[in-house]
Amino acid sequence: MISARLLVQFVAVAEELHFGKAALRLHMAQPPLSQAIRNLEEIVGVALLSRNKHFVALTPAGAAFLQEARELLERGQRAIDVARRASQGLTGTITVGFVGSVSYALLPRILLDFRKRFPSIHIDLRELTSTEQIENLRAHKIDLGIVRLPLNNAADMELSTIATERLIAVLPRNHRLAGAKTLQLKDLANDAFMIFPSDKIPSLHAKFLLACETAGFSPRIVLEAWQMASMVSLVATGVGVALLPAQVSSSPHLGVVYKDLFDQSEHLDLKVAAAWRPGVVSGPVRSMLSILEHEKERGPSGRP
Repeated sequence: MISARLLVQFVAVAEELHFGKAALRLHMAQPPLSQAIRNLEEIVGVALLSRNKHFVALTPAGAAFLQEARELLERGQRAIDVARRASQGLTGTITVGFVGSVSYALLPRILLDFRKRFPSIHIDLRELTSTEQIENLRAHKIDLGIVRLPLNNAADMELSTIATERLIAVLPRNHRLAGAKTLQLKDLANDAFMIFPSDKIPSLHAKFLLACETAGFSPRIVLEAWQMASMVSLVATGVGVALLPAQVSSSPHLGVVYKDLFDQSEHLDLKVAAAWRPGVVSGPVRSMLSILEHEKERGPSGRP
């Protein structure tokens, strides 16, 4: 194998066509440079330079070797750059789990920021419930999760809250309170509700029940569903009303109205968190965490 040092020395002589100038460029004495070129020619087995006391010129073999030497050095530098970028979290692949309810506003914003800052990192997305994400993290099937809190199976994971929002009321457009200037949860006590199932989305299921209890009533539940888009469509048909995370309002629907709830109940407050395995964190995960850290500085609307 020819060392990179020998290649650099040959390229310098071939470009300068003068041993003295090449030695000056390489910050070395001329005699060892001349010896290095002779050693290189012995390795290659052919003369690469024609030289005497008055001139230096490339042989045909030397001209061909010069092109290959430059390409080898460029590839070597690219390999170094790629390794450094990978170490810094600038290249690679990351598999990210997410709950479907963040796909309306939060997730697109995160992905846009991530792709702007880290265009060389490929993202593989997996829609999973929060509980499934923790299980997948433990099984090394995903690298990072975007989950809703609280969680009862994440004691061995790192968690960091990245966003907060509120539950809002989703009403049919012809609902008696569709035009109300203010709305409290108790105003909906006589309505039929759709809710998230406890086995799929336990955090939102529990939040809903606790919020209703705090408002002073036990809700009449007509349907359980876990896809927010389906729930919004069903509200539009008059099946019932629903309490959904506020970011659903970023997806308008002609058949419904989105209403803020003016209750002071903490049970209407929601937290979204990043979850990842503790210990050694890969470069791509560090890169994603830097984006999520920036997300903390934004308000619920996504603006700083």
